[in-house]
Amino acid sequence: MSVRRACTALALLMLLAGCAGRGPTVPPGPATAWSDRLVALERIGDWRLTGRLALRTAQESVSGSIQWWQGTGGFDLRVHGAFGRGALHLTENSAGARLERAGEPPIEAASAAVLLADALPQTPLPVDSLRYWVLGRPAPGPVDTLQLDGANRLNVLRQDGWEIEYAEYRPVPPWSLPVKLKARRGDVELRLAISDWAPGADAP
Repeated sequence: MSVRRACTALALLMLLAGCAGRGPTVPPGPATAWSDRLVALERIGDWRLTGRLALRTAQESVSGSIQWWQGTGGFDLRVHGAFGRGALHLTENSAGARLERAGEPPIEAASAAVLLADALPQTPLPVDSLRYWVLGRPAPGPVDTLQLDGANRLNVLRQDGWEIEYAEYRPVPPWSLPVKLKARRGDVELRLAISDWAPGADAP
């Protein structure tokens, strides 16, 4: 695995990393307004998604399958088939962050953000924001643009210099969650197609 491809692999994992969540609390009914939808999404708690992803930069493009579990004390992220060989496994918890690649020694750091900063210091990636965006909600902090569809779901979000477009949602009762989205900033673009959502999923 080349140094560039290894760094791209790490960037893709880090782009998807975060560390917040809790047990699910089912909202009382379907959200009918944007404020209601935000309250409902707050109650989703820990979750797991599976699907396909693609990352394009000015240097190259990679794609593969993904399993992402997000929990209270950390996350567990696995990517398969994206970078030429084996699987990639990134975890973070109270003890720190760890990246494992097939046939290579693991890399550890105090946090996932530290791993990313060391590997790609010139590439700004939304490490802490994507775990909110993937649910169809803004990350904490200022929002530049927020456009809703006819069902009061996010259609376009601009935040922290990124533009996130939501192409499709799917009912995950009692929620409606994104299954196709694209995040873009400059020459960096991430596409995510989610085949399965599992709110309340236990850690792997």
